[in-house]
Amino acid sequence: MNTPSYLRGLNAYPENYAQFITRIPGIETTTDRATMLSRLQPEHDRILREDGINPIDLRRAQQVHGNKVALVGDIGCSYPVEGVDGLLCSGVADCCLGIYVADCAAVWIYDTVTGSRALLHSGKVGTENNIVASAMHGMRSMLKVKPADCIAVISPCIRPPHYEMDIPGTIASQLEACGILPANITDSGLDTAADLETFYSYRMEQGNTGRMLALFGRQSR
Repeated sequence: MNTPSYLRGLNAYPENYAQFITRIPGIETTTDRATMLSRLQPEHDRILREDGINPIDLRRAQQVHGNKVALVGDIGCSYPVEGVDGLLCSGVADCCLGIYVADCAAVWIYDTVTGSRALLHSGKVGTENNIVASAMHGMRSMLKVKPADCIAVISPCIRPPHYEMDIPGTIASQLEACGILPANITDSGLDTAADLETFYSYRMEQGNTGRMLALFGRQSR
């Protein structure tokens, strides 16, 4: 699968696999999230395999629209991880983090020194409750990450005028407040509500929609 241009900075590091799977044509949508994810899974797994990632290595969060995060990787843990909207892993963990979105933002954070990673689900509530700060606190305390060494990317998400809150603008400010340099923050600039041929949009499709899949892992060695 082709890599979006906004992820090229992450993928410039040869150990990284960062991807964003957008709308899958031909799959009927539904308002039931579990049913929709089951319909999308075969195609998502196929893309992972084509990109050299084993789907069994995928680590997911429950995504409850909160601001809690969890450290995952080569440790005993059930998936999806209950009660969290963000996942962290060390630079040596052989796993692939995954977050589903359909208007909410996915946020990739990468420490260029230690190789530690984070992938966050930051919608209205998660952004208001600053999941970015929760993730950076966890990365500093558990993985010894220095914010000045990090780069971050904000995925396509809903934006004004289609939404009353500037989610990506707020996220960018939160990343800066945590110590990530402005030059190291990339916003995709894409509005999911403005392009239903490419993206799913929960608001524009009134809940009868699919989910995009943000991915962040390691390349096979």
